[in-house]
Amino acid sequence: MTAVATLAFVPLWKENGPLGEGFMRYIVSHAEAYFPITVVCDGGATFSRDTSYVIGLEPHSALPTAMPSTFSLQSTLLPDGLRGRTHGLASSICFQIPLVRHLYWWIGIRPITRHSMRRLLHKRQNVVLVPGGVQECLYMQKDCETAFLSKRKGFIRIAMQCGSPVVPCFAFGQGGTYSWYRPGPPLLSEAFVQAASRRMGMVPLALVGRWGTPAPINSPMTVVFGKPIDVPHKEHPTDAELQQYLDKYIAAMQDIFARHKAAAGYPHYRLHIL
Repeated sequence: MTAVATLAFVPLWKENGPLGEGFMRYIVSHAEAYFPITVVCDGGATFSRDTSYVIGLEPHSALPTAMPSTFSLQSTLLPDGLRGRTHGLASSICFQIPLVRHLYWWIGIRPITRHSMRRLLHKRQNVVLVPGGVQECLYMQKDCETAFLSKRKGFIRIAMQCGSPVVPCFAFGQGGTYSWYRPGPPLLSEAFVQAASRRMGMVPLALVGRWGTPAPINSPMTVVFGKPIDVPHKEHPTDAELQQYLDKYIAAMQDIFARHKAAAGYPHYRLHIL
């Protein structure tokens, strides 16, 4: 208990050092092979190292396992233009969990705040976030992917303020990495579960991994990158402009899902946009 408590408060240092970096590369390489993960650039999508990108990854699933396994600083799966300068963004609650907070930090994942997004983008780094967030967990269904996107303009706003193209990205198979149970009627009301989720910053889920352990099930994943959507560089975009580019992002995600779901092994799945 003392060790766990200590890890919850040990400061996060900026550099891993040669030994630490080598260890993280070892962990990431095994994570990439564990599932395994295939990365596809739709329509020959390419990325420039002189540009910072806002990558909108969907869905959230019970846990967005594609993020730490694909979008780490040490990842060898990312397209060349994104490799070594892409940071996942996660809920601040992840940085309160002993050991997880350190592993996340060492592979480049940062707390999801407006300040951290802008700071990274201004430094020519890329950011990856799940625009629908944990709220998608409230609406997850079997044999269906849910993306809570229709009102998610915040990531579009920051992309426009920083002049960073928005990249649609979909992780097929991620939903199979954990079995889950979500409390609800008749045991608990939907209103109670939603209120508890807002208060905790996460949806209360019972997760079961491989062999009944917390380790994720090694379900194969296919991560598809769409072509970057260029946005105008504007400090104060109008609501109509935000909606225009959000609609382009949603349309691109629907197109990616429709054209790649069969090849990824999910021909009968539906994408539900909320």
